[in-house]
Amino acid sequence: MQLSRQSRIASHLFSMFMAVALSSVSLCAASIETGYTIRASASEVRLAFAASDRQGHIVNTLRSSDIAVVDNGSIIRQFLSFRPASESPLDLVILLDASESVASQIPAEIAEIKRFFADSAWGDRTKVSIIAFGGLTPQLLCARDCNGKAAQLKLNTLRADGDTPLYDALFQAAEVLKESRYPESRPAMILFSDGLDSVSMHSALDAAQAAQNLQAAIYAVNSRSAQAAPGNGDAVLDYLAASTGGLKFKLGQDVSAVLRMVLDDLQRGYVLTYMLPTQSVGQHSLQILPRSDPKLKFRSRRGYSVEPAPKRNEP
Repeated sequence: MQLSRQSRIASHLFSMFMAVALSSVSLCAASIETGYTIRASASEVRLAFAASDRQGHIVNTLRSSDIAVVDNGSIIRQFLSFRPASESPLDLVILLDASESVASQIPAEIAEIKRFFADSAWGDRTKVSIIAFGGLTPQLLCARDCNGKAAQLKLNTLRADGDTPLYDALFQAAEVLKESRYPESRPAMILFSDGLDSVSMHSALDAAQAAQNLQAAIYAVNSRSAQAAPGNGDAVLDYLAASTGGLKFKLGQDVSAVLRMVLDDLQRGYVLTYMLPTQSVGQHSLQILPRSDPKLKFRSRRGYSVEPAPKRNEP
């Protein structure tokens, strides 16, 4: 690993993560949090989110009248649609850190993922892709069809070695999710890694914004060795999850249990749409506020970007 370069990057990322955490109570969203992009000619904004009570339990009885959305200072109370996220098919990418730094963890992760597939826990409406990253470039093991023998063989022969192109892998996952995407699907990434990138051409900001552009939450599972002390990789995983509306799971959690919790979280959330309140180009901050119960908490991306409408060719 390039330790000096990594230390500088990790220090910068830790500062960014702290800014994300502090801004969660503010109406202002930093530019690193606003990646969802729409055209100024569009009229509809789509927002996926999760709601929890004061104890942190998921709320699955929410009504549209229970919340308001603040979009760049405009308060939205009337929505074009409001529905449970369980009505949307899932489009998931599992990212496996196959670098040398997590060599001791990957065999157990692969075994649990294969067992989860064998138990048919995904469901027919869920599409799953797998990307492994170790060495110089990430490797797409399977795309939206990972139950076949070819995909299983690739998992069986996967060995951990080399550097960690973490951010490049997340960027590639976004490209996979963009390709042949069903408009009503809910994309997400499930990342198994220690968070320590060492060789990517992209940055953490690039990776987070690529996920935000697709409204794809990142669920980060810490693969750091139990013998290793907590470090900057933990902060990176926190940042990726917090900036995309996902979750970070603690070190040592059972992989099968984590996968079940991710599916549960995605299926018990909500998806709403509303009219774009202003055609102003640039960054729009987002916040969801409770109307009926002030103790409710919400988790979603914190903004999006409005691009200029394409110019029409004059006759």
